[in-house]
Amino acid sequence: MWLGLDKAMTRDRLLAGFTVVASLSLAIAVYCFARSVPPEVLSTWTATNNELASYTAIFGSAPSFFYTLAIGLLLGACAAGEDRARLHCLAWTGLSLMLELSQHSLFAGAISDLGAEMIPGPAWAVVGPYWSRGIFDPLDVLATLAGCLVALTIISRLAGRTSRAVR
Repeated sequence: MWLGLDKAMTRDRLLAGFTVVASLSLAIAVYCFARSVPPEVLSTWTATNNELASYTAIFGSAPSFFYTLAIGLLLGACAAGEDRARLHCLAWTGLSLMLELSQHSLFAGAISDLGAEMIPGPAWAVVGPYWSRGIFDPLDVLATLAGCLVALTIISRLAGRTSRAVR
């Protein structure tokens, strides 16, 4: 036993932690190396030759999948109990879906105008491009939902193993 966990539980948690780190790393890599215009925060690490940017069918919605999976698992790991872990994951997914939908042309212009007035210049320079340059893509919505389903599946499997080990 290590920290009150048996070897299988420790291995499962390490694997979940690796999944979080790998998923976030993959999302950032896609943003930096397979997007013609990465998010402003990552623009420093933009590749000078974006040949991968033409493969939008492969890389287009990958970040939505990977960051939903990673952050859903991370928030689930911070929760006390399986039900709360699922709730945390679903809350993140809801927020992610709202952000994606906010890029739709019905909302993006108004959000961009309002944000430019309400948020100080340097902060708006970082977050504003999300709405001014962002493009709503229904495939991002599907990728977000798929990432959530994978995260919920991992949370359920880990919780199932934990409850069997405690018995």
